[in-house]
Amino acid sequence: MVKELMARSILHYHERTFSTNWDANIYRGCEHKCRYCFAQYSHRYLNTEDFFEDIFVKINASEILTKELGKKKWKKFPVNVSGISDCYQPAEAKYRIMPKVIRSFIANRNPLVIVTKSILILRDIELIKELNNVAEVTVIISVSTLDEEKRRSIEPKAAPTIERMKMLKEFKDIGCKTVVLLMPIIPYITDDEKDLDEIFRVTKEFGLGSIIAWPLHLHGKTKSVFYSFLREHFPELISNYDLLYRNGTVSDEYSADLQRTVSDLRKKYRLYSVYEQTRPKSDKWTQQSLMGFERSQ
Repeated sequence: MVKELMARSILHYHERTFSTNWDANIYRGCEHKCRYCFAQYSHRYLNTEDFFEDIFVKINASEILTKELGKKKWKKFPVNVSGISDCYQPAEAKYRIMPKVIRSFIANRNPLVIVTKSILILRDIELIKELNNVAEVTVIISVSTLDEEKRRSIEPKAAPTIERMKMLKEFKDIGCKTVVLLMPIIPYITDDEKDLDEIFRVTKEFGLGSIIAWPLHLHGKTKSVFYSFLREHFPELISNYDLLYRNGTVSDEYSADLQRTVSDLRKKYRLYSVYEQTRPKSDKWTQQSLMGFERSQ
């Protein structure tokens, strides 16, 4: 069920820098139903537990962003509009919030980061190209496997992996900064060398820029949801996972072996480029809180 919200504010700061310290979540909850989704915890702030079915859309997102991005003290920090929910999930086909959001970034010449598992973003490629002419646009995809049978069980409503990679090439071709997240690598399911090699090969063939590879983490609600998935599709792996994930992250031994494999693939395909994290121009973010911005929940 999709529920409409009127946001009072939308820019949120968080300490962890990956693409940027600033998020603006257009949607809460995600219909892609990725079994490993780390963001499931976030629905507790909305008094619901069903991250995959209870979808919240901030229908006034563009108006709030136009106002907040236009404040005199705002320093044009890059903003990720997919911090905990995919902004191009299926509901966006109906609500069409993102074209208005992108226009708010164009009006303010503000850098934008989009992380998606959807090819719906291609609908807005001309607007994104327009923004990229005046401010940096980074488009990021996360992938786990090119094996469609596995992919459909793990990410049932996301776009096929090869379609995501072809989509990313189109954004690379118009000058956007592009990144492939080979994340998460799922132990005993998507971690065989052939699987990983194929993703590195296509990344190189398409010229997609940086590739970041990291194994699955299992914390909080993510662990219980993922174990339900294992019981349904891979019950024979549960005892392996019990041993591997004693503390929510993979064992040191597994991590070291995986990183050796990734290092070998980087050498094989000469994919040495490392994604440079986008950082705020000032570390004194607390001054921004005077403008009505909030810490992310």
